[in-house]
Amino acid sequence: MSLDSTGADPGALTSPPTGELAPTASFIRRAVTGNRLRDGRPVYFVGDGRWSEAIEEAVHVAPDAAERLLADAQQGSPHPVVAPYLIDVTASEGLLRPIGLRERIRAFGPTVGAGR
Repeated sequence: MSLDSTGADPGALTSPPTGELAPTASFIRRAVTGNRLRDGRPVYFVGDGRWSEAIEEAVHVAPDAAERLLADAQQGSPHPVVAPYLIDVTASEGLLRPIGLRERIRAFGPTVGAGR
């Protein structure tokens, strides 16, 4: 395999990605995450001003309702979370899974085993 060193645009993707990397748009949900002010741990908004370290407990909504969810998550004083923001998630088989690699690492830990 050779790499194109010209930097030219390779064109459109000829086949869509498959599996976990390509969730169907109708199944994409939004949730709110941030880092807990006290210790920096990733936390997820579960409603009623509460946050949890478990993504499975997060409130998730359709993308068109996400801004309201974010506004709800930002209520309260003093606020326990630094810079809350929206993430894309999917719900399948009763489990909530972040779509992006960064968010999967934040939710489930390192990508390498402890024995390596």
